[in-house]
Amino acid sequence: MTKYNIYIICKNEEIFMKKAKEINSKYKSKICHIQWVPAEYLKLTQCNKKLLKDLQTRYNTQKNKILAKLGCIAAHRKALLAIYMNKTNNNIILEEDSDFSEKLPPAPSVSCYMGGWIVPLQTTKAGKVVPNVKPKNGLNKVDYKKFKILMTHALFIKTSDEAIELFQTTITDKIKNYDIHLSSIEFLENYYYPPIFVQGKHISEIDKISNKNDQYSYYYGLKTK
Repeated sequence: MTKYNIYIICKNEEIFMKKAKEINSKYKSKICHIQWVPAEYLKLTQCNKKLLKDLQTRYNTQKNKILAKLGCIAAHRKALLAIYMNKTNNNIILEEDSDFSEKLPPAPSVSCYMGGWIVPLQTTKAGKVVPNVKPKNGLNKVDYKKFKILMTHALFIKTSDEAIELFQTTITDKIKNYDIHLSSIEFLENYYYPPIFVQGKHISEIDKISNKNDQYSYYYGLKTK
C-alpha cells in the first residue's frame, strides 16, 4: 500500500507532536513519515529593509503583514526543500491550523489541493459570490478560466521533483501571497473533493483577529456550514 509523508508547518515542537500524534492515532497504517517544519517569523532590521519589496502587494499594506506573509512563503519553501532532500513521494504539506474534515483516502494519482476555498477569478468577490461549481467525489480539475482556490493549509505534492519545481517558482524578484502565487502559475491542476482538511478556527498570525476561514474552507466554501 502506498503511504503518505506528512510535513507539518507549526511554531513549536509541542504543537507538532500533538498534531502528529492525532494523525498517527487515526492513520498510522497509511503514514510512512511525519516531519516538523518550523514556522518562519521574519524580522525587520536596518540591514534588510529591502525585504519588504519582495512581496507584490498593495502599497498601503502594513509592514508586519508583509513580513508575516513572506514568513508563510519561507516556511513553505522549507517544506518543499525538505521533501526534495528526503526524496519522498505522496507528500502532504499541512499548516498548523489544518483540521481533518474527511477520512484520509488512498494517495491521489496527481498533486492537488486537499482543502481550500473556491472563489471567483476576481478575488475581491470572494465571500460575496459563490462560483457555480459542482465537483464529484475524488479528484476534480481546477478550471482556472472560471475560478481559483485560495488557502494553502493542505497541499498534496506527488513527487519530490514537483516539490523542487514549485520551490523554484518562488525564487523571483517579487512574489504574491502564496495562495495567489499558486493560482497565478496554475501549478496545482486538481483538487480533492470533499476536502480532506479544513482550516480550523484560529487567531490569524497575519491579521491578529479570529477569521472565518473555517467557514470558507468547509466544502471549499460551496456549501453553508
